[in-house]
Amino acid sequence: MPAAQADPALVVRRDGAGPATSSESFRSWRREASCRAMGCEVFFPPEDEPGRERAAKAICAGCPVRLPCAVHALVNREAHGVWGGLSPADRERLSSHL
Repeated sequence: MPAAQADPALVVRRDGAGPATSSESFRSWRREASCRAMGCEVFFPPEDEPGRERAAKAICAGCPVRLPCAVHALVNREAHGVWGGLSPADRERLSSHL
């Protein structure tokens, strides 16, 4: 029986060798994202509009690809926007524990 392989979209690399997600895996999960047909302004709110951040997080909460989206943002150190239900501040807190 072949060994199970990890989904590359869910692997977080700690060795600093670069992102664990390929552009193909990024495109594959992105096609299933709840936000795919929405404008980016919802997910990249100005800091002075916390209501828009809450709206983005609510959309992410029901998204079937929330985890690979969040992993993508963490691995690629996305500095802006809500990804996988995580704001930049959320990702900063998580990154400090990795």
